[in-house]
Amino acid sequence: MVGIAAAIIILVIVFVRDLVLRRPAAFDCGDGPRRRIDIRDFTTQYSAYSVELEASVAEKAKISTKLNPIQVQQLSEAMQNAAEFRKFVVAGYNSCAVTKAHYEQYGARFQALDSLAREINELTTRSSLPPSETTRLAGLIGQYGELARRLGTE
Repeated sequence: MVGIAAAIIILVIVFVRDLVLRRPAAFDCGDGPRRRIDIRDFTTQYSAYSVELEASVAEKAKISTKLNPIQVQQLSEAMQNAAEFRKFVVAGYNSCAVTKAHYEQYGARFQALDSLAREINELTTRSSLPPSETTRLAGLIGQYGELARRLGTE
């Protein structure tokens, strides 16, 4: 009985803590009001698509015949680096280290990455690709890698 009561109390505490942490908090960093972004939501919402794409590229045997292993590895590394940089940007925004203007610029870059990822995913779901589409797929992976590398440099 005591163990069950303790487990229920712990669950209630964890649930209430999560509700308190998810509550959007407004704050000001000198460049206007901001709303705190819960980094857990950001990584779940924005990284899930990239993880799905990476898994679909890595798991499908037909892709390995169209792409050499180096391209698959480059895509995987680019996605991991972009996901980590997203976490850095959100944490920086929440701590006033990233200005609102820079945050908007990074947001545009992440949208471009997501657009490329969707195109890559669309091509990888096809059962067979003509040579021109295979070349396009390789080009898109190269663009994705280059854009991911330049995320924090400009």
